[in-house]
Amino acid sequence: MIRRRPARFRSSGLNSLLIAFAALSVAMQAPFLVSSAVYAQQTERGKELGRRVKCMCGGCEDSATGCNHTGGSFSGPCDTAKGMQKEINERVNRNESDDLTLQAFVQEYGPTVLIVPPAKGFNLAAWITPVVMPIFALILVWFLVRRWRKRATLATASGPGVSSEFLSRAQREAGKEDHE
Repeated sequence: MIRRRPARFRSSGLNSLLIAFAALSVAMQAPFLVSSAVYAQQTERGKELGRRVKCMCGGCEDSATGCNHTGGSFSGPCDTAKGMQKEINERVNRNESDDLTLQAFVQEYGPTVLIVPPAKGFNLAAWITPVVMPIFALILVWFLVRRWRKRATLATASGPGVSSEFLSRAQREAGKEDHE
């Protein structure tokens, strides 16, 4: 006697096709899953340092952590940002201080690598001037307006007095014009 398996356990072409489709979709997503894990900052401190350093590829103005080139043959952080992220991770793993890590990037790329420049010297003036100058201008305008108002003299509404001689002459001349 031959036992037959129930219909739900029979293999069919549809089941094989579904399994092949699932395997193919997982295989297509694998590079994206691996690439994001490989290039991501590994610690929260590394992410924070990556946000304080600008990507120096010249094609963007993003931070090293936020660099994301779209379009073209790839989408994601450029090679420069990947190298900077790797260096940050290595320095964090060696337990270097944040200041030492940032100073190493300044020595390598110059002060423009810092997204927020240090508040000292000319940079301090660049931070303070946009706030102080409008306040100074408002105070100056306020003082000038007060000064002009004090200096202004008000004219009387009736005007200057007119002598009776001029008044009678004006009435005579006005009367002559009415008759003509």
